[in-house]
Amino acid sequence: MSSSVSMKSSFSPWLIRWVVGSILLAGLAWMIFFSHEAAPHTSSHTSSHSKRDSLRSTSSSPSSNGTSPSFNGVSPSSNGTELLVRAYTIADRTANNPSQRTFSGTLQARYQSLLGFRVAGKIVERHVEVGDRVRKGQVLFRLDPTDFDLQIQVAESDLQAAKSQLIQIEAEERRLADLRQTRSASQSDYDLALAARDTARARLRAAENRLMMAKNQRDYAQLEVDQDGLVTKIMAEVGQVVSPGQPVVQWVHGSEMEAAISVPESMQHMLDQRSATVRFWSRPDLVVQGVLREVSPVADPTSRTYDARFTLIDPPADLALGLTATVQIDQSHEEGISVPMGAIAQVESTPIVWRIRNDGSVESVNVEILKYGSQRAVIKADLAPGEKIISAGVQRIDAQCRVRIWQDLL
Repeated sequence: MSSSVSMKSSFSPWLIRWVVGSILLAGLAWMIFFSHEAAPHTSSHTSSHSKRDSLRSTSSSPSSNGTSPSFNGVSPSSNGTELLVRAYTIADRTANNPSQRTFSGTLQARYQSLLGFRVAGKIVERHVEVGDRVRKGQVLFRLDPTDFDLQIQVAESDLQAAKSQLIQIEAEERRLADLRQTRSASQSDYDLALAARDTARARLRAAENRLMMAKNQRDYAQLEVDQDGLVTKIMAEVGQVVSPGQPVVQWVHGSEMEAAISVPESMQHMLDQRSATVRFWSRPDLVVQGVLREVSPVADPTSRTYDARFTLIDPPADLALGLTATVQIDQSHEEGISVPMGAIAQVESTPIVWRIRNDGSVESVNVEILKYGSQRAVIKADLAPGEKIISAGVQRIDAQCRVRIWQDLL
């Protein structure tokens, strides 16, 4: 009896533990079973939601196609995506560029030069004043001729000595020639006589040339003009010692007169196609036609403009040099539209621009490039004043795009 009671008491805890463990194992197996059954439904539900979100984001945002709004135009798709672009308005050439442009300049002579002595010396005479009209051959300045006269005397003395020496050597040569016929003189002595004769003749020619040079130097001591002209500036006075080539007087010669102006670089290559009219501030009733003679190929380093000279056609004889001249250049035949360089695109090696319609669509317009610049280009195209073209990002635009013009409010 006691043994059976002890067996029950020892068996009960073990049984309880076994029952509890079985229940836990059954619950764990149940949870594992139902979790595997629910996983496929959950993953499919999640993927469907992600797909719907991806499609929604793709349709609502242009960035899903690699495009994003930008002020300079970005990569659009061909599905009509609206892009934010920068636009340029075609200017009215008639309003912005009048048919005539006016430049101020001065009246100058075609030929103007500086005169100076060809030899050095001291000025002893001056025969002209500023504003004097001089004639061909007229003497303007004279140098002290003392040194030049002495050089002439020295050259004449050398010439006389050379002549006397030549006479003596030629007589010796003739005497040896007679002795050579009678074999009384050797051939070597006769050869020496011939050489001495040739040397004496050369010295005589040199002496004659030195005398001629001395006389020329004497003539150069007076400054003359070789044609009619007008003295415009005196740069030396009596008593001044000048060097060869030093300017002493400025003068103009010839009857041709010019209007000298400065033009901007945009017109530097177009002046030869324009006609010009020249007026004068002091004589408003006088109108003279002008013809372009030259345009400087180098810009002025300070003003960055180019010097241009217009020759006057049949000007009055009483026009004074230095008058203020107003040159009117006709631009009525000027062609071309100035656009930014970024507005030009290429389609199969053909240059185009993209024109913006009122409804936001775009169309390509073929253009002809007339001139390239650093920032702008001059084109010829079927574009009317007031029309807008895309000025940036044109290489990523196609005909199916719709655009919205970016307004710079800063």
